[in-house]
Amino acid sequence: MSLNISEPLSQLYQNWLSEDRAMEAALRELRDWMNEVEQLGIPRFGETATRLQPLHDRLVKHFEREDEMIAELASSLVEPSAEFDHLRFESTNEHGLMLAHLEDLLERLGETDPPFRSWQAAMQEVEKFIHRLEQHESTETRSIGILLKEST
Repeated sequence: MSLNISEPLSQLYQNWLSEDRAMEAALRELRDWMNEVEQLGIPRFGETATRLQPLHDRLVKHFEREDEMIAELASSLVEPSAEFDHLRFESTNEHGLMLAHLEDLLERLGETDPPFRSWQAAMQEVEKFIHRLEQHESTETRSIGILLKEST
């Protein structure tokens, strides 16, 4: 597989990394709030849903931007690539699954009687989601970097 390495592709990768840093900052802020609430010891299911909604909205835009950047990369391919097609498929699939998972969390946290066995169990689910998102972002960024490096 080869890509036409150019300044636009280099800028695209820098934009990708910038998107990742912005997402990391949002997740760090959410975790900080979760830690503060844990220290208080007072469950805040509804407030958690309220705080997760902007993350959902940010993720929708983030995933759209990533899809656009992957499309830009695809347009720069000199020849078709199974590796790139796999990355594109996996990325799109994971984006949908993660958004569905977050929407489910939002719905359950926002219920009048949230269906979690405890506040800690709810926060564990939120933390699992955050961890999964971080793993996805790391894997995706590493894959994009490898595809760009292989092309030089």
